[in-house]
Amino acid sequence: MSLRTRILLLVLLVTLVPALIRAYLLYGDRERAIDEAQEKLQVAAERVAEDFHDVVRSTAQLEYGLARARDLDTGDRTGCSAFLAGVLDEHPQYTGLLTIRPDGRLFCDSLRSGRELLLTDRRYFQQALAPQTSLALEPAFGRLTGKAVLQIAYPAREEGGALKFVLLASLELDKFMRSRARGLPYESAVLMLMDRNGTVLTWHPGDEVRPGTSLADSPFHRLAQKRNGAGKHDEIESGGVARVWAVAAPDPREAPGADLSVLVGVSKGELTAAADGRLKQTLIIVAIVALLAFVIAWALAEAGIRRPIRRMTDALTAFGAGNLGARVGGPYPRGELGALMRALDAMADRLAQLNSELERRVSERTAELEAANKELESFSYSVSHDLRSPLRAIDGYTHVLEEDCADKLDDEGRRLLGVVRERAQRMGVLIDELLDFSRLGRSPLAAAPLDMEALARSALDEAVTAAGAARPRCEIGPLPSATGDASLMRQVWLNLLSNAIKFSGRNGEPAIRVTGAINGAEHVYGVKDNGAGFDMRYYDKLFGVFQRLHRTEDYPGTGVGLAIVKRVVERHGGRVWAESRPGEGAAFYFSLPKS
Repeated sequence: MSLRTRILLLVLLVTLVPALIRAYLLYGDRERAIDEAQEKLQVAAERVAEDFHDVVRSTAQLEYGLARARDLDTGDRTGCSAFLAGVLDEHPQYTGLLTIRPDGRLFCDSLRSGRELLLTDRRYFQQALAPQTSLALEPAFGRLTGKAVLQIAYPAREEGGALKFVLLASLELDKFMRSRARGLPYESAVLMLMDRNGTVLTWHPGDEVRPGTSLADSPFHRLAQKRNGAGKHDEIESGGVARVWAVAAPDPREAPGADLSVLVGVSKGELTAAADGRLKQTLIIVAIVALLAFVIAWALAEAGIRRPIRRMTDALTAFGAGNLGARVGGPYPRGELGALMRALDAMADRLAQLNSELERRVSERTAELEAANKELESFSYSVSHDLRSPLRAIDGYTHVLEEDCADKLDDEGRRLLGVVRERAQRMGVLIDELLDFSRLGRSPLAAAPLDMEALARSALDEAVTAAGAARPRCEIGPLPSATGDASLMRQVWLNLLSNAIKFSGRNGEPAIRVTGAINGAEHVYGVKDNGAGFDMRYYDKLFGVFQRLHRTEDYPGTGVGLAIVKRVVERHGGRVWAESRPGEGAAFYFSLPKS
């Protein structure tokens, strides 16, 4: 982040602090407006619940009086229906009035339908049968009208307590709630009535949520289950409008069995409009002030800070790119920036001097290192030649003895000559492998795209030929391509496949599997066999020079092959590991970076 940017941010911070304080205060106004609204909504919801108490009480009084009318107890179904129709005309808040026999059959109704209807499945009727029930309520949707109603059932009994009939009044909830919605304290307020199952009975005003819609397990249903009161800012979105809600429920002692919840909500936008307007005005003023401060700070920073710093940056960039003669140069401004420019030029002079001395020393050390490498290569060749000469002589003389003096030697003598010759040949192989191992760290890598599958197949053919054994069953690939030194990677495949052939040779059905896969940022290759395997307790010795986990008499070798594999793979930026169990074969893996 540039210094000028830091200064501008500081100006912005100074400008924004008062704005943030003001915004915080306005946010408090919003919260208070919502709190006050929720209190009003709670009062409104409780008032509607109280109105339910009143209408239930008035209905109970009406039913109490009607139950004693002789017209309902004469057995005249037509006359009974006519009487109830007349009562309904005087009480339009109900959708219907009817009587039910003790066996649950409809007797008469205000609609004079003459229907035969069995109502034993209705909860209000089942509750009315209980001797202790004086009033039973159940919200439902009318079977004929489809309107939401509150069924208010009154059991009329004989003096001895026997049930004569059940008088039912169906209160039209839509009409009841519509009249209450007109008295809500906000223009955008809505009033919803929900039953205990989360079914919407009414929604006013409008039809945003239609009656009969199930909101079970919704935020509305969970809020309704609070029954009375609501949490701080119970905010629920519906129809794209975020509203604050309050909830109340009729007292079950006043409305037994109703299980209703009254929810009152108001648009959050209406509640916060005034505070949001003040906040918007504040933000506009802050934006204007901040813009002016930015312009002034920009001009001051450009002339007094950015240009001098740009001069220093250009000089340092050129110096870092290799131009050791680059300097800030004069004129130097007054103050700290001028002093810094002079110090940078002095430092550049000193660094140029030190660089010259360092280049001279590096040149001297490079020459010494090249001479040492040449001496080391000469020494390696000399050691190789000096060691091979006596070994070739030993091998040659023992061969002559075996051919020319075989008849003069007994069996033990011939065996000892064979041992001497075999050990001399093994020593020659060991010398060659040690020289190869020592060259790995000095020779540069000839990196190129590699066809790993072709390298593996070529190495397998060579390993089978060198082993002089029958070709094992081998499954190769497909293998992902890689980048590396072709000759070195072929040596890796050759060593791993030679080991697999050697250690699976005693298995009646030797099998080798070569695998490859892409694992994240690396390619992973593997060689698995069904040979002798090894004990993982000795895993730490596996890739060391001269480290062997099997006897030479059982499996010949020098103990250098896996060390070569490890060094080659690590020079390519990869890693190598193995998994095995004695007698269950072994799996050797190595990885190479994708690029």
